[in-house]
Amino acid sequence: MAYYQYHARDTMGGTHRGVMEAASEVEAAGKLKTEKLYPVKIKPVRSQRPRRVPEEHIIRFFYDLSDLFYAGLPVDRALALISTNQTHKTFRQVVQGLLGDVQGGSDLSGAMGKYRDVFGNLSDHMVRAGEAGGTLGPILKRLAEYLEQRRTFRQSMISSMIYPLILLGVSAVSMVILLVYVIPKFARIFHDLNQKVPFLTNLMLEAGMFLKDYGWILPLAFGAVFFGGRALYRKPKVRKKVDKILFRMPLTRYLILHSELTRFCRTLGTMIEAGVPLLRALSLGEQLVINSVLREALVPLHREIKAGHSMSNFFRSHSMFPVRVGTMLRIAEEQGNLGQGLMGLGDHFEKELQRTLQRIMALMEPAVIIATGLMIGTIVLSMFTAIFGINEIQF
Repeated sequence: MAYYQYHARDTMGGTHRGVMEAASEVEAAGKLKTEKLYPVKIKPVRSQRPRRVPEEHIIRFFYDLSDLFYAGLPVDRALALISTNQTHKTFRQVVQGLLGDVQGGSDLSGAMGKYRDVFGNLSDHMVRAGEAGGTLGPILKRLAEYLEQRRTFRQSMISSMIYPLILLGVSAVSMVILLVYVIPKFARIFHDLNQKVPFLTNLMLEAGMFLKDYGWILPLAFGAVFFGGRALYRKPKVRKKVDKILFRMPLTRYLILHSELTRFCRTLGTMIEAGVPLLRALSLGEQLVINSVLREALVPLHREIKAGHSMSNFFRSHSMFPVRVGTMLRIAEEQGNLGQGLMGLGDHFEKELQRTLQRIMALMEPAVIIATGLMIGTIVLSMFTAIFGINEIQF
């Protein structure tokens, strides 16, 4: 798949510019025609190094742009003001690029389509829906709130793992110091007296000698396993097998399902509330699903909706998904607020996932303490064995 920049016109003669992902120019033209757009020019976007912009700058950008639109400023004037206040060099260049495209005649969504490595695939579609409905200010605010919720969710998952990782790191450093520097001092006494080192002490001594002589190999081995495993995981066949294995285990299945449904439901609900057509929103939502097993399970959903069936019936007919999904979506469909129902489901699954992760972390802390305590206790026991052995030496 590659990105293609397009210039097209609709049935009313309006101009549309943007960037889309397609396998070829022919497929890109076909996608435009399905959206009742007639291509004038399609050209491939030259690949470039992805720009790294902290997410807080992007969130602040959408909030500021929304506030300026509420104040009645035109797009070019709003972008000009925001570009002067940017402290991040790369993002300032991005905003200035948006300003140049808008002043050149492009709409905001088309200009943002050129910077999908910064704004993602979701933003320009929501902005296009806001432009079509004349609700760009509220749409940008909703987009900023969605990105902020996603960032908060990601940070909460990372922060819940910090303490156990710190505990593991401190324990590992303590054990290395004891094995490499402390145990050999006790063993040297036995060697000086030509006495046999006690078995447990000798075992710890050999472990310390291995770490001292070959310890540098361990980080290289871990790095090779990590990067090699990541490279293998990128291959579709390997990824599919790994995803199937993870989906069979109850705990990993629960974590994967709830994290994926949180992202899928919240993203889909946000787009529907923004006015993005349901079929287009589904296509974008499916692209955000990481697990290949779950993504394959969601593929028929697009066809079911296109055939006129309801979304709730699809989820109720698949035992893979929690019963709550089909029930809540049916209620939302009957009340005519599918977007709100999906966003509510996203919030529900996020709370359930955070609650489960907190329980896992609460169990991990004593488990790590007990495991490291046993290891350090064994090392200390070997030291006491050596001390008692010294008293038994016959001079």
